[in-house]
Amino acid sequence: MLALASTSASAAPLAPTVQAGKPSDAETSVLAAMDRYVTAISEKDTRTIASMQTPEGMTYRARAAGGDAWEVVARPSSYWADPSKADARSHRERYWSPTVLIRGGIAVVWAPYEFWIDGKTSHCGVDVFDFVKVDGAWRVSNSMWTVEPDACAELRPEDASSVRPAG
Repeated sequence: MLALASTSASAAPLAPTVQAGKPSDAETSVLAAMDRYVTAISEKDTRTIASMQTPEGMTYRARAAGGDAWEVVARPSSYWADPSKADARSHRERYWSPTVLIRGGIAVVWAPYEFWIDGKTSHCGVDVFDFVKVDGAWRVSNSMWTVEPDACAELRPEDASSVRPAG
């Protein structure tokens, strides 16, 4: 019993959320992957999107449907990498204040975001991306997000310099 207790006590703790200041090297690596993926979404770069996903991944979109109701739609991640699903409108996604949790070869990023269509805000919400480390690279294994058109004032950061990815 004592050996079991000492084994549990010596286990590495979960990585904390990204604190104000400099993130750890592991957090920086996960956020670089998140930035690359969000940039690919904004640029409709389906090749990069596909290359950064695991083949078995799923997505869940939860849209506010009034009151406490939410409409949740599930799709395989491959849906978003299919060039035939792209539309002619321009898209832009940015996020801020990420919470990053890492343990071994898995990571989670939770962050508020804003999504624009044709240069105008469509909605805000919260992104949750699960990552797995495959062959030394962080890949998106699953993702989910809320679609909250009326939550932008509540979710936008006070300091715009924290918005990611830059540009």
